[in-house]
Amino acid sequence: MNEREELIEELLQEFKLVKYRQKMLDIMEKKLFQMRCLAKQVKQENLTEKEIQVLNARVNNLAQQVRALDGESRRKEDKRILE
Repeated sequence: MNEREELIEELLQEFKLVKYRQKMLDIMEKKLFQMRCLAKQVKQENLTEKEIQVLNARVNNLAQQVRALDGESRRKEDKRILE
């Protein structure tokens, strides 16, 4: 492979990485929005302690998902493995 082809391949790989990371960021954004809505619900509604615990568990689950997506997408960037 000549220098130009290598550069093109590198740029294509970089593009794939950016596309993948953007996809993951979009998913994380949706989950963060869900967390925000749940937090508003807790703040605005007169909920029982049990209802608050259920909503908190949902928020914690969403937070775990966001962290997992972020970590996974960063690992892909490090390894440069994408399709």
